[in-house]
Amino acid sequence: MVGDRLLQGEDPATVKPQDARHWITVYREMIAFKTDLLDRVKRDISRVSPPAKTDLTDDIGLVEAQLGRYQRRLGYWFDRQWELEGMQIDSEARTISRDGHLVSLTRREFQILTVLLSRPDKYFTAEQLLIEAWHDGRLPEESLRTYITRVRKKLKELRAGAHVVNKYRRGYALVFSPPG
Repeated sequence: MVGDRLLQGEDPATVKPQDARHWITVYREMIAFKTDLLDRVKRDISRVSPPAKTDLTDDIGLVEAQLGRYQRRLGYWFDRQWELEGMQIDSEARTISRDGHLVSLTRREFQILTVLLSRPDKYFTAEQLLIEAWHDGRLPEESLRTYITRVRKKLKELRAGAHVVNKYRRGYALVFSPPG
């Protein structure tokens, strides 16, 4: 991360988890924008003149460098959020710990939680969650609900300060309780 410039207002020393969540959202949006831009330029580059193609190739390199920087910053803020939340996630063991409490998750539970953790406060429809977590939108929603119930129970055991909520017509989200 050496050499990565910070955005205005970005404070890596913050002690507020909600600040980390804010920067996760900012960097996710910037990554989505740059990725979409790159996809469009790469798709359309074959239709431009040779001199324009040379310029676009240079621009692609610059945008890819920016995208890499944004991805590193996003990774930093993910790590910082969990540090501020007092949580440690072990992907290989599929465990989460906080304040001496440890919970183990099944592969399916961990996949769901990982998707929800990747975008706190964002709502996923059941179909989106099935596709993003399990890569299969044809699985029954009843299975998803069973695993959501299990994840809720484990987060409660952990006293994580986070809850999986469900809002009618919006879907499921991981919502963190305000500090205090």
